[in-house]
Amino acid sequence: MRYFIVFILYLFMYYNLYANSELFKLDLEDLSNIQVESTSVTLTKTKIKNTPASITVITHKDIVDSGARNLDELLEIYVPSFNYMNKVYGSQLGFRGIMSDRNNKILLLVNGRVMNIKTTDGGAITERWFSTLGDIQNVKVITGSGSAIYGSGAIAGVISIETFSGKEKNGISVSTSGGIGEEFYNAEVSYGSKIQDDMYMYIYYGVDKYKGSDDKDAPLKFAFDYAGEHSWNQDIYAPADKRYPYKTTNNYGSLQNKLRHKVHFQIDSDTFTFWARFTQSSLATPTIQTMFQNMSKNNFEKFKNTGTKNQQITLFLEKTHKLLDNLLLTYQMSYLRSDVCSNFYDIEQVNGGDKFWGEDNLMGKILLNYEINDKNKLAIGGEYNYNWYGRKSDLSSSGYSKTGILPNGTKWENDLISFFAEYQSNFINNTTLFIGTRVDKHKYSSPLYSPRIDFVYNSDGQDVVKVGFNRSLRYSDEASLYENHNNNSTFNDVEQIDTVELIYTKYIDNSIFNLSTFYNKHDLVAWNNKNRVTQNMGNVKSYGAEMEFNYKNDNFLFNISHSYVKLYKFHLKDNAIQVQNISSSAYGYGDDFANWNNHITKMRFNYHFSKKIKWTNSLRVFWGLDGAKDMAEYNKYLSQTASTKYIMPYYDYGHTRAFKESIYLNSALIWKLNKQTTLMLHGYNLLGLINKDYNKRNFFQTTSQYRDAAPSVSVGLKYTFD
Repeated sequence: MRYFIVFILYLFMYYNLYANSELFKLDLEDLSNIQVESTSVTLTKTKIKNTPASITVITHKDIVDSGARNLDELLEIYVPSFNYMNKVYGSQLGFRGIMSDRNNKILLLVNGRVMNIKTTDGGAITERWFSTLGDIQNVKVITGSGSAIYGSGAIAGVISIETFSGKEKNGISVSTSGGIGEEFYNAEVSYGSKIQDDMYMYIYYGVDKYKGSDDKDAPLKFAFDYAGEHSWNQDIYAPADKRYPYKTTNNYGSLQNKLRHKVHFQIDSDTFTFWARFTQSSLATPTIQTMFQNMSKNNFEKFKNTGTKNQQITLFLEKTHKLLDNLLLTYQMSYLRSDVCSNFYDIEQVNGGDKFWGEDNLMGKILLNYEINDKNKLAIGGEYNYNWYGRKSDLSSSGYSKTGILPNGTKWENDLISFFAEYQSNFINNTTLFIGTRVDKHKYSSPLYSPRIDFVYNSDGQDVVKVGFNRSLRYSDEASLYENHNNNSTFNDVEQIDTVELIYTKYIDNSIFNLSTFYNKHDLVAWNNKNRVTQNMGNVKSYGAEMEFNYKNDNFLFNISHSYVKLYKFHLKDNAIQVQNISSSAYGYGDDFANWNNHITKMRFNYHFSKKIKWTNSLRVFWGLDGAKDMAEYNKYLSQTASTKYIMPYYDYGHTRAFKESIYLNSALIWKLNKQTTLMLHGYNLLGLINKDYNKRNFFQTTSQYRDAAPSVSVGLKYTFD
């Protein structure tokens, strides 16, 4: 069956690329000019001011100004409520208090195509670690749930990357940069050109070697004396809030200092897009507390091999037909091949040993857009995904797959059928109504229904009020779904969140003020530490607000945002659950999320000294982890029993630095030497020159463990040929 679908896919591509476009008849010199259309947060065409969601748009110019060395750092600079923490699977992402021990509650898209790893220990893990961001035209970040548009998994948010095309990039561009403190080197080259009247081509290649910073420049620390009762190895000792004296991985380095590659090829016109993409990435993940506990100090050198790596190959085709002046038909077909080698260790005994697998996805989608009249629009469509799992990973030498959940070498197939629709109506002057719904039916689970309704009032283009309700759902990871199916159990298959949001935006001359308030009711699926399973943990209710002010003129930019998230109620489904990573409030300790900063403040300041020289700055302040300290207090109580002796987080009284504020300050000079050449000098984590603990970043779940990011500098040079 799978080979028949692959054959149909390639016939489809051949017809559209060769028979229709006669693309392969062109010489290489003529192949060079095409663009991808921007994806939207609605199915019907909508003005950006009327978008019924909290959305942050990060342009390529913003990327250059920030000097961001990876996608996580970029989002943390620009998105008000975004945060990330260290974790053995790679950094964990979060929005509005929702952060999981896996990144499976966030959807990551490239040009509208979902790139998430689905088997297990995955989610949004690809695309995020590259220092090479030159192929990205913009990143749209939807803060909050979005399953009605994007499908299962958009619980916390959506990260949508849009690449350049030949329409925006004409000619050859080369760039390189390197950093010290957090050591890295990279190079990028791109070529864009017009092939024929309405057809363009874009080619991009980026490579980096990311060594990161060692444990002297980026020290690892604990909030307790790491000795005696905290460790099974009595010969290990590290004092609280001091550098851990034993070997660990470099901070943010690639696995074993291997090169990371990104290739993108795209051809498009006004009605047609084809792109192919290859990414190969890795990250040397930080050593966590339980790994130190399980190892003697003589074996610490082996920690340099801990990490994770992934690889993806994507083919994507989109074609739009204008059936009538007011009727458009768009269809897509895509193939995605993903390979993962997670928790990559030299020794099997550490934390469950290696995991490695391959997974494949074929996707077909059709969307009909009907503009009924000036005030009413309708979109309706369907999507089919065919998946097969358990293929041996191309990143592992083993001849079988290992997921850690199913027996080694288990292979299985399934499909997912989806239907969706959206109706947009300007039923009252200045007021727009959005009604949307989506149904997803997985082979091994019941259907998911994701409704949404939004009202947008835009009186004069200066005052915009939005209010909406959104329900989003998520299927469990595929290995867990298959295991549950085999065991005739569906108890933990589905996660659900209901969100009510009110947004007010004011546009005044050169400034924009935005205020968003929200309420979440979350039927949560998460990791049960004690039973070592993912299960339905209970119901979480939370609320919060985000404020952002932006002022910009020809020479000056100032931006400030503040986000506030508060846990309102957490009810455990099973009172026998003593250990979880959500909140200790269920046990009477505090009333905050255990892995979230209630208050987050971010500022940006840019100033043009002249037309050629620009000074850029960013400041991010995370105002402490009150819920983490509460959880540590609870764990001190649990540590009195032998069965829970090693539960983390934990701290010794008098050592609360781990739970206090983290502050990151970046500053840069960007000098446009001439029309073709730009020189960039960026400084990162500069407050660490005063006190390294200002740059502190905690570990998810084991929040009493933290690591100071190294103050560092990078120099970059970009040259564009006419």
